Amino acid sequence: MSDRELIRITLRASAGAEAAARELSDRHRGAAAAYAAQCTTTATAAALLLTSAELTAAQTYLVDGGSTAWRPYLLNTLVRTAAEWAAGDEQRHLAPGLSSWLAESDGAVAAPVRRDDTTGSVLLVQAFQQLPERLQVVLWHRLVDQEDIEQVTQCIGTSQDSVRTWADTVEDKFLTLYGRLYEETAAAQCRPFSRLVLTTARIGFPRTLGNGNGNGGAAGLKGHLAMCGNCRLVFRNLSWLHGHEWGPLLAESLLPWGGGDYCAGRAAARAGEPPAGARAAGAALASPLRPRALRIRSGRALLSAAAAAVVGVVVGVLFLLPGDSDQAPRDPAATLKDSHDSVHQWSGSTNSPKEKAPSPSVSPSASASSEPSSSTSPDDSPSFSKNPPAPGSGKRAGARLRWDFQNAGERPVDTSAAGRQGSYHGRVEWSNDRKGSVWFNGESYVETSRAVVDTTRSFTVSAWARLTSSGEFYTVAAQDGDAISGFFLQYAQDDNRWRLAMGQSDSAEAGEDEAESAGPPAMDTWQHLTGVFDAEKRQIRLYVDGRLQSTAAHRSTWSANGSFSVGRGLWKGDKSDLYKGYVDDVRAYQRAMSASEIAALASAGPNG
Repeated sequence: MSDRELIRITLRASAGAEAAARELSDRHRGAAAAYAAQCTTTATAAALLLTSAELTAAQTYLVDGGSTAWRPYLLNTLVRTAAEWAAGDEQRHLAPGLSSWLAESDGAVAAPVRRDDTTGSVLLVQAFQQLPERLQVVLWHRLVDQEDIEQVTQCIGTSQDSVRTWADTVEDKFLTLYGRLYEETAAAQCRPFSRLVLTTARIGFPRTLGNGNGNGGAAGLKGHLAMCGNCRLVFRNLSWLHGHEWGPLLAESLLPWGGGDYCAGRAAARAGEPPAGARAAGAALASPLRPRALRIRSGRALLSAAAAAVVGVVVGVLFLLPGDSDQAPRDPAATLKDSHDSVHQWSGSTNSPKEKAPSPSVSPSASASSEPSSSTSPDDSPSFSKNPPAPGSGKRAGARLRWDFQNAGERPVDTSAAGRQGSYHGRVEWSNDRKGSVWFNGESYVETSRAVVDTTRSFTVSAWARLTSSGEFYTVAAQDGDAISGFFLQYAQDDNRWRLAMGQSDSAEAGEDEAESAGPPAMDTWQHLTGVFDAEKRQIRLYVDGRLQSTAAHRSTWSANGSFSVGRGLWKGDKSDLYKGYVDDVRAYQRAMSASEIAALASAGPNG
């Protein structure tokens, strides 16, 4: 099981909670204990700090951790816990260097990174955060802790072959993300040099170069770097990443304090050197970064009394803390009442029990039925209004399409007010499961004759899906452009994840922005998928079973004004990614639905 799955089990009052807590602790004990020792003055203090941090991290990770890998989140929690100690009598147990750093920073250990903060240091953190969680795990464990493939595989809960593949490509993906963030956020005076910064940091300056006073080329860049501290820092970071070991730079950027010492200490421990040697090596390996806290997602922890008691197993496994047995558990009702309805939780699988649906029964004679004419529905095309309802007006737009598949027939019935019709293509079979659903065989699909949503504006698309194969890419819902779909709500075979992807232009050669699920799909099990494009925030979001999985920036909008389809996508102008499995209750909205609305939609169940 992955780290995230173990944490979920640990928080449940179930028979496997204790074993899950022990397994999670064992995986990360060496790294976390080393950092705790670095933060404290005695072994006893280190043990108590680690115990407290593990308990806190387990309670907050699924809410505050976003899609962050567990180990850097746990290590950040160690320093946040130390900051709490610094305000009380426990301060005397902290390492002098950490005490001084906390005093200088006024205890601001985990302040969120501001959206308008685009310095080179912050961009490193943001690039790491934008990687899928599995790639964060590979990057940290392989390059900072230098663990073997088997150890990394355990933390992700996948195959060793997949980890080897990701390990071969993760550095290039990280560099691409960092470079793209730098170019997107560069100030006006820096943009003429941004491409030169990326290129020259990789290949280095020519041996013969002028005094840097030129206006163009490498000489002009050298003059710009002399005046611009941010571009200079980006250049130094990229030069380091192209020419040095990554571990020290990543540790310094993602840990609040002492990242270089931590990285060197881990290397020394693997080599069998004493801790003192590791501390000395840490100074030599220090990267060009100032220490920076890893941003965490804002929100409050949701923890019931029963779950809190189970999390206490972590304490029992590690160390016995005096006085804990007399502490009354927090009332679960009060805990839930305090929580925001917009708190983000993360899940890769459904919460409902697996349903065994009956085999497809009735075929609606849907083989390649003809396209409906434009006269069949006066509202078959979306009205792309430039003046949507104003925020706060109280008007919430209804669905622009809803196919609930409750009745067999030659066409799906749109039960929304728009009444948009569609046509089945290929062998689409209807089942009476869940009040009606359809089955696609990998060669069939259903589509409208015209667009349903304007992909340049905010929209939401949701569907219930029961995937029966993992052999290829499978698209649940999409809308055609000329060359590719404007969005893909789909299963991604290479990552074994649900995925919402939007291309940066109408071309298969252009990049894609994607938000992926935190875990693999629950095969042959119904799951509720929701993809959101928020035009105001320039962001895409993916939800599974009503829970936010991940987000991604999407700034390059374009209009995909072709057919809305269920069961296929469009790639290089051809029908592609044809779906295998069941689909039910497909909906599309011309707005970005809120987290609470999506949670309610998933909770209502199919055709609710």
